[in-house]
Amino acid sequence: MTYYPPRHLLEVLQKIEYEVALSNGDPRYVDSHQARGSQQTFTRLARKFGWDPASDTFFAPHDKHVLFFGHIGSGKTTELRRYAAMLNDSKHFYVVEVDVLAKLDSNNLQYTEVLMAMAETLLERLTADHYSLNEAALNPIRDWFVSVVKTRTTNSELTAELKTSAEASGGIPGLIKLLAGFTAAFKTGSSHKSEWRQEIRNGFTTLAIAFNDLIRRAEAELANAGRADRLLFLIDGTDKMRGEDTQQFFVQDAEQLLAIQTLVIYTAPIEMKYDGRLGGKLEADIVLPMMKLEERDGSPFEVGLETMRKLLLLRADRSLFASDADLDRLVRFSGGHPRELLRLLKLCCELADELIDGQVVQSAIDKLAADFRYFLKPADYALLKAIDRNPAHDGNDDRAQELLHRLALLQYNDGKWRRSHPVVRTLEGYKLAITPTTAPLADVAAIEAN
Repeated sequence: MTYYPPRHLLEVLQKIEYEVALSNGDPRYVDSHQARGSQQTFTRLARKFGWDPASDTFFAPHDKHVLFFGHIGSGKTTELRRYAAMLNDSKHFYVVEVDVLAKLDSNNLQYTEVLMAMAETLLERLTADHYSLNEAALNPIRDWFVSVVKTRTTNSELTAELKTSAEASGGIPGLIKLLAGFTAAFKTGSSHKSEWRQEIRNGFTTLAIAFNDLIRRAEAELANAGRADRLLFLIDGTDKMRGEDTQQFFVQDAEQLLAIQTLVIYTAPIEMKYDGRLGGKLEADIVLPMMKLEERDGSPFEVGLETMRKLLLLRADRSLFASDADLDRLVRFSGGHPRELLRLLKLCCELADELIDGQVVQSAIDKLAADFRYFLKPADYALLKAIDRNPAHDGNDDRAQELLHRLALLQYNDGKWRRSHPVVRTLEGYKLAITPTTAPLADVAAIEAN
C-alpha cells in the first residue's frame, strides 16, 4: 500500500508522536547512516557479539553487556530496531526486545524489576513463536518466585492474586502469569515494591543462577530447532530513567547486570558516557551520532540537510509549506535532531492558518527557544558560546553533561565536536554572553591538523 504524507495541518499534528519509535518497515523511515556518519556503527555492534556481517563469521562471546548511547529523541530506538532485525535475520541471534517503558515504572526503575521483565518477555516471545520448554527448565526460576510470594510477602495487597498465579497451571503460560503479576505491581507502585526489591537483592545469587539456567535451556531449544545460536536482549527505555536511577542502574548495580550471563544491549543517555563513573564494567563505546547539518567549520553538509528534508516531508506534505526556504529553515533550526524537528513542526501546525510560511516558522522557533530560556543560566550561555567558538570536544564537566541531557548542547561525529542548539543562539542571553577570547575556528582546525 502506497504511503502518502498528511495533507492537512490537523492531520499532521495528530500524527506527531515523540515517544513512539518507528517500527521496522514503517514507510516514514529515512536511512540516516550517511547523514550521521554511522556506517560502521552496526558492524561494530555486531562484532561485539561475535558476528561479522560481511563474511558471516560467528564466534559468540559467553556474555556481553553493551551500552548504546545517543541523545534522547535522536532515533536510537528506531535505529536499534533495524539493527535488531538484521541481527535476528542472521539466524545467529534470537533477539528479544524488552520495552521497560511499557512494562515498568521508568520513574523508579532498578535492575531487580528489569530482570523480571527480561524473563517475562523472553517467555512471551518463545510462546508467540511456538517454542516450548519443559518443566525442568522452568522450575528453578518459578520456585524462586513462588518462595518469595509464599514466605516473604507480609502485605495483603496482591498477595492472594500472586499466590493463585504461583499455584496455577504449569508450563510457560503459568510462569508468564506469575512474572506478569510482579512486573504489574512494580509499574503501579505497589507497596510490595521495596520488600520485593530487598528480597531479590538478598537472594540474587540464587535468582541469577536460575535465570542463567533458563537462558541456556532456551538457547538449547532454539539451537535444536535450527533457529539461532544465542539469545540477545535489547533493553529499550533505560536511557529515559531519572538521574539517580540511571546512576544506580548502570554504576552501582553493574555487577548484578553482569551476573546474567547473556548478550544484552541497553539504551543509555549520552551524558552518562562522559561522566567518568562507568568504570569499564559495561561496554560503553557505541554512540549513535547526531545527523550533521554542517561541517565543523560551519559549511553546509548537504547529505544531512537532504536527509532531514526527507524526514520532514514524510510527516507533512510539501503543499503545506509556503516555500522551500521555510521548509529548509525548520530543518536548520532542528540542529539535526529528529525530535526537535518534530517539535518545530508541531508548533507550526498549531500556529498556522493554512500554510506554514516564514512568519509561522519564526514563531515556532521563538516558542521552542523559550523552552530553553526557562532553565538556562548566565553561565550556561557563556559556556555554550565558548563551545561554539571552539567546538572541539575538550572535556566535560557536570554542567556540560546537563546541557547535553537537556539538548541545549548537541554533539556530532561521535562526539568529536559539539555545538549549541540553533534556537538557543537566537536568545538574548546567548547574544549578550561574554566569553574568553578563543582562537578562530579556522586556526583551531589548522592546529589540530598538524
